[in-house]
Amino acid sequence: MTAHAPHPIHSTPPQAVPRLLAASLAALLVVDLVGGLWAGLAGVNTWDDAWGSHALLAAPLPMIVGQVVLTVAAVRGRSRRAAVPSGLLAVACLVSLASGFFDGGLGHAGLEPGMGAYQAFLLAVTGVVGVLAAARTAQLAARPRAVPSSHPLTTPAHPTEENVS
Repeated sequence: MTAHAPHPIHSTPPQAVPRLLAASLAALLVVDLVGGLWAGLAGVNTWDDAWGSHALLAAPLPMIVGQVVLTVAAVRGRSRRAAVPSGLLAVACLVSLASGFFDGGLGHAGLEPGMGAYQAFLLAVTGVVGVLAAARTAQLAARPRAVPSSHPLTTPAHPTEENVS
């Protein structure tokens, strides 16, 4: 018989994925901040658009806020229910990646030298957040369901005055 290597999700310490997810989101926030500042200072975006729908070097502010809220919920959650915000974060990152490739901003003609590489870096960091969010989703979804306290397996076999109605 040959032994199979454990699946990476199951062999990773449980606290590693949430920590990596939080750290990667922090890095993404810095990348978005620097990108918006660079775009505004260089004049490739107005200050209103540097983190708006026409941003060239950062995600739009509503996407950033959504990513932060979903990450907090995914990292703090300990139950299977936290898989929902984690999964939504993975989808949001996928949408952000798709938008980055198809909205016409990637390699925009008005970009200065180096800005195209920065866009690729922004997309790469967004992809890392998305992959870690997907890993967190799998990690949380693999947890056993909590048994409600009223479940027959959790009630005492012999009734006492306290638990008899």
